[in-house]
Amino acid sequence: MLLNEKKFFKRFTFVLTITFLLSVLHNTSYSDDAFLLRCMKIAESRDPKLRVTFEQVQLAKSRTIRAARAFFPQIMLQHTNSKGTTALASNSQGLFDGKEYNSESYGIKATQAIYEGYRTRGTYKYESMMVAAAKFNYTKTREELSSKIKLAYYEYLTLKLEYKTLGKAYEIVDKLFLKVKNEYKAKAISELDMFEAENFKDKISDMYFAARINLDFSIKKLINIVGVTDISDINAQASDELSDDVAEISFTLRDLLSFVLTNNLDVQTAKIQSEMADMKIKINRSKIIPKFYVDGFYGKGGEAFTTEPLELAANWSVLGRLSWSLWGNSFEAAYSKEATDPSSIVDASKRVDTTTYDFKLALLDDVGYFVDVKESNVGFNQANADYVEILKTRRLETEKAYNDYLNSLSNARTLKKEIVLRERKLVLMRKRNALYEVPTVNLMEEAWKYAEAISSYARATYQNHSSVTEMERLLLIPLR
Repeated sequence: MLLNEKKFFKRFTFVLTITFLLSVLHNTSYSDDAFLLRCMKIAESRDPKLRVTFEQVQLAKSRTIRAARAFFPQIMLQHTNSKGTTALASNSQGLFDGKEYNSESYGIKATQAIYEGYRTRGTYKYESMMVAAAKFNYTKTREELSSKIKLAYYEYLTLKLEYKTLGKAYEIVDKLFLKVKNEYKAKAISELDMFEAENFKDKISDMYFAARINLDFSIKKLINIVGVTDISDINAQASDELSDDVAEISFTLRDLLSFVLTNNLDVQTAKIQSEMADMKIKINRSKIIPKFYVDGFYGKGGEAFTTEPLELAANWSVLGRLSWSLWGNSFEAAYSKEATDPSSIVDASKRVDTTTYDFKLALLDDVGYFVDVKESNVGFNQANADYVEILKTRRLETEKAYNDYLNSLSNARTLKKEIVLRERKLVLMRKRNALYEVPTVNLMEEAWKYAEAISSYARATYQNHSSVTEMERLLLIPLR
């Protein structure tokens, strides 16, 4: 009997030590974890939000190309062909005869903005900032997805280990409870001891049942984030335990807070949006700066009666236009010059050289200028306020994650020492129980405390991993 008890408690200590304790030698880097990498790959290929943010980047690039198009002239190939009838005086009595004629012209027409203040360049810069903001948003979405997968995976490993170890503990405590029942039948212990032993058995049973529920839910959460219907669809082998790599990170809190300003995507996006709002102000202000445009045409054209051969003559035209927004009013002036080489035409009075001046002043047709200016100023102030608020919030989040990291680090180290202590105590109590110096119910209590300490240690390790993951998401740098 004594030999069987020694084997039993030897097996008990071995199972708890191997299963509960996270091996110190296990320092797996999750950048090499095939299961985690597979989860990332599947999730990135199926996540609709990530796909939309990628499309937003492509759209922003297209808008930039469209804005850059304004730097180059607009060129149009033009061809006109017409037929008609003209009225000619046939005699002195004022009678007219109709006569058919043909008309044709073709050439190249071009329009180029010579100076538009800051509008063209500002619009291009604004759209370029949109590309940067879209890229930040894409990277942020990708990092958030990666962070969710990591946290779900770490939780799954923690609960998987907890369920496995509690199952072993339940089997052992259940056997101890049978021994207690035999002792109670033999009148070796009191009824109170029997109730206490039953209470320890129920506690382990409740923990084991809760671990099963939590593990099932963690699997559902993981496959939901990855975007598969079953964990087997990931087609990779998951690790059996969570790494107990709880080494200290090489950065101080002051370093981490300084990284928020330069690395955090929300802060960078808010900064870009502030610069975009400032660019809108510059673009709106450029409306009160005179703008110059040039239109030109060069080609050939002419017209003749159908009874005569149609001969085309070279002709060209140049139009210079100035527009100016005068604080709610708009002024426009144009100068045009047209010239055509003389040719045989139906009307001898046709003009071959024309110069035209055109001036227009529209009153209060641009009242929207004041609204645009006010709107851009309000938008700039709002963007700056958002930037300051986001910077404060992300610094607080970073500090909280750092505090959680410190607390979990300290807690994990303390629990690790407690596990070693309780392991030694179990070995000693096993020997004393074999000599009937320690009641079996006390041994059950110690086994329950040992299992509870291991469960707490696993969760402290998970908290440490999750806090580091959160800081890496906020700062975009590997911390260990």
